[in-house]
Amino acid sequence: MKEFLSLLAKFKLKELFFAPTKNNVIQFFRYCFVGGIATVVEGAALWLIQHFIFSDEKAFFVYLSQAIAFVLGTVTNFILSRLFVFQANEKSMKITGEFIVVFIISAIGLLIKEGLLWCFNIQLGIHYMLVWIVSTALVLIWNYVARRVFIYKK
Repeated sequence: MKEFLSLLAKFKLKELFFAPTKNNVIQFFRYCFVGGIATVVEGAALWLIQHFIFSDEKAFFVYLSQAIAFVLGTVTNFILSRLFVFQANEKSMKITGEFIVVFIISAIGLLIKEGLLWCFNIQLGIHYMLVWIVSTALVLIWNYVARRVFIYKK
């Protein structure tokens, strides 16, 4: 935490965002930033697909829109995470294996999101974008912890 706060206080953005680091606090900060970009990609894709391709809020189309958008967000997150977040960690697997594990972790995240969508949008009538915002925050934590444990071990 001390290193993170020092870089932030000194406004050393290059070190904070780009320098290789194994510091968990800096990596989580970067992961949230990268996750923010991937979230914008996913949210925009969800809204665009739902409103311009399907134009129907029936459950099947909302699930499908969310699944397609989630894949786009996951690919964005994977690429940016490799470039900015976990670049200093020793890789125990090749990029193909890493992508497969990230995809499995993300698929579990998608199941969490779809389950929450079913509970709160389909069953309770809460707007799908509101459910998406809350579920995205929960899945962000799941994805980071799972990647740290299963892929980017110390």
